[in-house]
Amino acid sequence: MKLIVLFIAVLCMTTTFAQTQTNTPAPAVQHFAQCMFSISDQTQLDALTVEFYNSHPEVERVRFDMNTQRALVITTGLISFTEADFTSWFGQYSSAVTCVQVGVYGVDVMNSYPFTNCQ
Repeated sequence: MKLIVLFIAVLCMTTTFAQTQTNTPAPAVQHFAQCMFSISDQTQLDALTVEFYNSHPEVERVRFDMNTQRALVITTGLISFTEADFTSWFGQYSSAVTCVQVGVYGVDVMNSYPFTNCQ
């Protein structure tokens, strides 16, 4: 009798554990965006970096390279992320952005520098 009760107790605990494992949320999707830009002042780039972090809490990393005029942004927690979304984040510098590529970080292949297939 003790063996049957023990077996039922173990079975109940195993079932409960299995159900809690399936209820865990899926990991957040990370997106990346990269582009070329034409901003010639390092002070403007520094201010833009701060604005990216302050205005967009989903931004995990921002890199603006003054020498190559290239930007890379990694986001987390966004359901979707488009080229138009990314370009709008540049605000008054939106017209300075070209050759945008957006994708899922770790899934889609990033274009390597120099970007040779821009429209």
